[in-house]
Amino acid sequence: MAGEPCENHITITFNFFDLRQKTTEIAGQNGTGNFSHFPLCCSEMETAKIDDITGIILVGGQSRRMGRDKALLRVGGSPLYARVLETFASAFKRVILVGDRPERFGDRNIAIVPDLYPGSALGGLYTGLYHAETERVFVAPCDIPFPNEGIIRHLCRISAGYDAVVPETGQGMEPLFAVYAKSCLGPMKELLDEDNFRIYDFYPKVRMKYVPNEELQRLDPDGTAFLNLNTPDDILRMEQGETMTVKALSFVAKSGTGKTTLLEKVISELKGRGYRIGAIKHDAHRFDIDHPGKDSHRLAAAGADTMLISSPEKLALVKKHAEAPPIEELLATYFGDVDIVLTEGFKKSGLPKIELHRKERSPTLICRGEEHDPSLIAVASDEPLELDVPVLDLNDPSAVADFVEKRFLR
Repeated sequence: MAGEPCENHITITFNFFDLRQKTTEIAGQNGTGNFSHFPLCCSEMETAKIDDITGIILVGGQSRRMGRDKALLRVGGSPLYARVLETFASAFKRVILVGDRPERFGDRNIAIVPDLYPGSALGGLYTGLYHAETERVFVAPCDIPFPNEGIIRHLCRISAGYDAVVPETGQGMEPLFAVYAKSCLGPMKELLDEDNFRIYDFYPKVRMKYVPNEELQRLDPDGTAFLNLNTPDDILRMEQGETMTVKALSFVAKSGTGKTTLLEKVISELKGRGYRIGAIKHDAHRFDIDHPGKDSHRLAAAGADTMLISSPEKLALVKKHAEAPPIEELLATYFGDVDIVLTEGFKKSGLPKIELHRKERSPTLICRGEEHDPSLIAVASDEPLELDVPVLDLNDPSAVADFVEKRFLR
């Protein structure tokens, strides 16, 4: 049990280097770009280390999309994991790394434990919480180049009385930069034993505190605290000074409710107000947007893994992949030039959601009733409903656009 010695507990020696007295080093000295305009942590700093919460850093990912081990990727002259570790060493008396291959971290004085449920972030979180000697932990992945100590301390400070404290941003919840109590172990294990690795599926079973983005912005004026690196393109954008904070909202509903009809009207309304809009349609099945006989179709059919057709007015990209990319990757890769991305579907994602409800289609909701999705921010309905989120008029796209504008664009 937690607090007891672990047979797999590995202790190695680590000499902490002090980055608290400076902002990020100029990475150009190491050939990785200039990141000096990004602070390592917030200026609102305390000196006393937190002794009743353990810092947990997840280092067990396979880094398939990056193509190399993200934990050892150098940013500002330091490996990514070391940047997180330095911030955690400043904030917490106890720090644990969760993952495999401890030899990656050399002769460093830090505790490393192997995943009890390898292969998922939820499994890593469960492992760290299980082994922690404190009642609560603060978890972070190893791939965040600018961990913000001010936000870390703020979330820890307000965590008393809750089982989990999770930030919300324009991209949705941030379950891997959050506080969790040991009371979450049981609900976590239930999901893991069912091969369900979506972290926030256990949230309805515990006492939650969601921290709105507005509360955190004063601690993160550059908007870099939740930036993470998953692909080489992410590194390139960071080197160019882009924060990759693409705002996104998903419209979800049961089939036949009218998602596309409402979404096209909301897009038209927001475009009329001067906003740049991106849109993503989720298709659970295979699709073709090209036509047999066309040159582009012939090139793709011949085996081209990526086929792009371009004209003076627009371009279209057809790219084959072995598995669907995460929505976060799609947003960061293709939508850096818009004000907000509205998606149709992605009901299993952590994006903020508006659910559409039509009484003739179904008496129940997806996000309230069949399950309790904490990322639901509103329901657009054609009948009055008593809910814990705002209820909008399904037949008034202008009012829905007003809600989106006020929540995300002002």
